[in-house]
Amino acid sequence: MSKDAAPIFRLVEQIDHYLADLKGRGLAEVRQGILRFGKGPAREGPEPASPACGHLDAALFCINGADPLRRAINEARPELRWVTYGAYPPEMIGRRFPVAHAFTSLIGGEGLLPADDFELGLFLLVPKTLYRDHRHKAPELYVPLTGPHEWRFGAGESWTEYPAHTPIWNEPMQVHATLVRDVPFLALFAWTRDVTADAEVVRAADWAEIEAGL
Repeated sequence: MSKDAAPIFRLVEQIDHYLADLKGRGLAEVRQGILRFGKGPAREGPEPASPACGHLDAALFCINGADPLRRAINEARPELRWVTYGAYPPEMIGRRFPVAHAFTSLIGGEGLLPADDFELGLFLLVPKTLYRDHRHKAPELYVPLTGPHEWRFGAGESWTEYPAHTPIWNEPMQVHATLVRDVPFLALFAWTRDVTADAEVVRAADWAEIEAGL
């Protein structure tokens, strides 16, 4: 059971302040969810756990231009439970992703702050990782705190590099993939509805070539 929810409340408040300074699709919806669910009350949660994939220290070190948020994440670390997403078929998601990622929910999911069909948290990918093409019913906001990283929106489409602090909005069932090279990927994520619907992998012909080059 988590012993202290105060750092989680402060982190959620700092996330809202951070998002207020950005522009892009989905930000208003996510901030509405924070306004609705971010004040608690907190619930009893499972035991905190560090990300099994490691690299959180390195990712926090790579955050530039968001010092208050970085400090809030670091303060909340002892209360965070990092887990992995296990709904993908192993033969589709590949061997790398299951051991190269972790996420922690702050609002909704297993987070200390319950929510009705909304989830907000942090997502981590280690270097040299392709998060293969996938899609889900939930509309999704990513705001990478580190970067640059590469994204594509359609299996086999061309890649585009985005710097840190660039919001990425995925409409429902929009195919997307993330390519992490040397810099760890640490991002805010939010699903604004349909949060219990599983994600699915969408096959692309170039996975083996990309992963061999990492």
